[in-house]
Parts: sequence; C-alpha cells; structure tokens
Amino acid sequence: MLVLGIETSGLEGSVAIVRDEICLGEKRLNQIGRRHAQGLVLEIGQLLNAHSLTPRDVDLVAVSRGPGSFTGLRVGMVCAKTFAYATGCRFIAVDTFAAIAENAPAELTRVFVIEDAQRDDLFVGEYTRHPHQAWEQVSPIRIVSADEFLQSRSDLAVVMGPGLAKLETEPLPDHWLKDPHIRQPRASMIASLGRSQKQSTVGEPLAEENDFWRASPFYLRMSAAEEKRATTIQAENP
Repeated sequence: MLVLGIETSGLEGSVAIVRDEICLGEKRLNQIGRRHAQGLVLEIGQLLNAHSLTPRDVDLVAVSRGPGSFTGLRVGMVCAKTFAYATGCRFIAVDTFAAIAENAPAELTRVFVIEDAQRDDLFVGEYTRHPHQAWEQVSPIRIVSADEFLQSRSDLAVVMGPGLAKLETEPLPDHWLKDPHIRQPRASMIASLGRSQKQSTVGEPLAEENDFWRASPFYLRMSAAEEKRATTIQAENP
C-alpha cells in the first residue's frame, strides 16, 4: 500500500511517502512565515516526482488531525480531502498526539504528550502501550494551564511533545523527553499509523475519521478570532 502522509499541526510541517512499512521519502515544509498553504501542494508534487510516482499511484492519504495550529490543521485537512476526492484514494485522519508518542523510546509504556494551546495553556494527552505495541489514549485530550500541569505531574511521569518549548523557562526533569528531534510529529509516522488503522477497520462501517466528507480537525477550543466574535455578539445581545 502506498500512503501519502501530511503533517501540518505545528511549526515543523512535513509530507512523506510510505510504501508498506518503508518510508520512500519525507520532506519538511517551507517554514518561512509558516506558509503551509502556499507550499504544501508543491512539496507533495515534488516528493511524488522524485520517486517517479503520480497522485493516482497513492492508495491512501493520511493527515494529522490535531490538536495543534488552527490554520495548519485546516490547510492539511483540506489538502488531504481534496487529494482523496480528486484521485479516488482512501482517506484517514490520524491523532497527532499518537504520532508524537510513537517517537518515544521502545522501553517506555506511558507518556504525557503536550502542545502549546496558546495563552498560558497546554493541550495534554496521556498514552499507554504494551511493550512494542501501538500507543492508546488513556483519557480525552484536555486543556490545562501550564502552571497547573507542572504542579500536577508526578516525579515518575514522562512528558514529551512540542509544548515542552513553552515550559523551557522552568527547570524540567531530566527524564522528560526534551530532544527537539522527537518532539514533533512526522508525516512518515502519520502515514504509518494511517496505514495500520485503515487495515484494522477493513469491513467495518465507515467512521468519521475515515470519511473525507465528515472528518474535521480536532481543535478543543475556538480560535482567537472566533472567541472574539462570540464575545462581541454576546455584548451586543446581553
């Protein structure tokens, strides 16, 4: 199965082509001004061309669904949906935090994944797994203040993810996974997880994340513009 992976949830977006369990190629997106919208289609085309492939060769497009950047997630989701519609390939939206958890060392069986939720908040997800198996979400991803998160973690908890950059003004435990190379989700992992999840649902009713007509980014909260508009409407209609 040839899978196109799209990851645009944060600053370091990427695209990848994975055939079965082998990553054929992966490209980081242009980071200047976080222009995912301007460079995404071009980067996908260049990646396919580099491997003598066409869009019609792709069997499945897997896209990162969040949580993460409002704009980035929308751009990635629209691109993936359009690609699936235009080529007739299958579609799946993948939990971004599960892809980040896959970067953890093999011996770990429990991690907290965090991402910047803007203001003074964090998105927080807890994941567990049996050794060498896929990560599973323990409870719904939630929003907590950065201060609350730092105060509530036990000494044994392992934390990873892009949100660590938000906490670097504080001394962080040595066993937290602070290596920048494993903080970010990768398109190749989005593709791999998408392939596994798609194969596990063969024969089952089409879930929302498998249906490009119904799938949507996972936001958890309104954007700043939407919150401002809601506040204005409420003020005008007390």
